[in-house]
Amino acid sequence: MNKGKRIMHKGRWGVVMLLALVAATASAQYEEPREYGSQDARFIAVGVLDREFQPTGNNPLADSAGIAYRVWMPMISFHQGPVQVAFGYTRYTRGGQSKEAVHFGTVFTNELGLGGGRGRAFSIPVCIAADFTKAEADGPKRDNFNIASLGVGAGLRYQYESPAFDLGIHALGIIHFAFEGLGTGSGSSSALDCDAHMMFKAVHIGNGLVVGYRLRAQRWNMSDETFNYHALSHGPYVGVMF
Repeated sequence: MNKGKRIMHKGRWGVVMLLALVAATASAQYEEPREYGSQDARFIAVGVLDREFQPTGNNPLADSAGIAYRVWMPMISFHQGPVQVAFGYTRYTRGGQSKEAVHFGTVFTNELGLGGGRGRAFSIPVCIAADFTKAEADGPKRDNFNIASLGVGAGLRYQYESPAFDLGIHALGIIHFAFEGLGTGSGSSSALDCDAHMMFKAVHIGNGLVVGYRLRAQRWNMSDETFNYHALSHGPYVGVMF
């Protein structure tokens, strides 16, 4: 009898421990989403861009001498609140040789609210932006496209927030002062920067999962017209909040 009671006692404790384990597992799976605003979110994302780069109509270079490509460009980006930093690198074939292309950009924004209903809002983002673009030419290094830009811009943003996910959409128009990296020439650059993303705060990968799509169109008008080019890039990305 005593042996039987001991077995029953151990069995009860085993059931209690099993129930506790099941409860803990269920709690982990259905934990409440994190409470924070999407404007304060921090995440790292990777993606790919369908990038097209070619001379503008007023570039005096012959078609055979200008830089032109359309390739996939892998990107990595860091986002924290109003700050975004992105870097992309790829290679393309020109004149039978492999050439490199680089894009680096950063944007800092400040929001001017326009109001909205519960969980949704419109705002005007005002930004300071900088970028650097490189594309190698067939000839000497002085023919390479090495242009850095610094500018300001503004646009429109829509934000929707819920306990499970956030949706953000923005479009920015940016005007830059542009200058050659390997020369004394200068000029201007205009850009359209668009982004749409969803933050899934209830997904238990880091502090949540981000899925988005970005588009950027940029045009350069330089004092040396052989550096007049335009670029169009767009593609998806996925990130992890932390």
